[in-house]
Amino acid sequence: MELASLILLIPFFLSIGSFSSVVIYRLISIEFLKSNINLFLPRSHCPKCKKTISFLHLIPLVGYLLQKGSCINCKEKISYKYPLLELVHLFVGLFLYINFGINLTFALIYLLFSIFYILFECDIQKLFLPFYLNILISVIGFSIAFNGSIFHIESFGIFDLSQFVLSIYGFIGGYFILWFINFCYKFFKKRDGIGGGDFLLLGGIGSLIGPFALAPILFIGSISTLLLALVCKLNTSAELPLGSGLIVGFGIYLLANFFELFVFGPVL
Repeated sequence: MELASLILLIPFFLSIGSFSSVVIYRLISIEFLKSNINLFLPRSHCPKCKKTISFLHLIPLVGYLLQKGSCINCKEKISYKYPLLELVHLFVGLFLYINFGINLTFALIYLLFSIFYILFECDIQKLFLPFYLNILISVIGFSIAFNGSIFHIESFGIFDLSQFVLSIYGFIGGYFILWFINFCYKFFKKRDGIGGGDFLLLGGIGSLIGPFALAPILFIGSISTLLLALVCKLNTSAELPLGSGLIVGFGIYLLANFFELFVFGPVL
């Protein structure tokens, strides 16, 4: 790994992590608080005292350390999640760089990781899966499959189908599996048990890895949802963040496949 590349990549990854935190906060504020903000304006400020944060204190990790974890104006505690998210983006980015180098594969996987993380946090905080980010996963999945790069979707020799067709089947399968489960639940309980955003999310995951990997991802994702509820001390008798669980399940599935812990499904 070249020193010059590291000097450029480390602040880049940290900055993407910092920007992801901003996106998460603002998407939730726009949706639930109806705040007069968008993703870019006004400038970053303390949620409590509303004072604008200086450029120096906006530097990833450095700003948090300089402020000693508190707003320099009102002394409100700054969540540890901000530097943690920056470090997560750094480690994931370096892992991808080491394994793939700087190319289209690296860029698309890192983009997908960032989107999935934003969706994960929005869902676990507010049971909210922003539509445009959700649908973007499927757009990327179809585009990748059409060009035949990054993910190889297994057909197990059952059908002689193109990657693009398998991607479409994966989307349809992922969407309608949860739709059908919810349909049956609603038939008996007279209310929805799964949100429409979860249908679209699993459909997007299916567009990336095809229909045959959906069963293990749904199984791992369901268990992950229950574990997240316990770890985060959520009310298990109320709605649970299934979307966050599915994202964890998808991540575990890809890592297991990457390290060849099992040998079916998409291969990077």
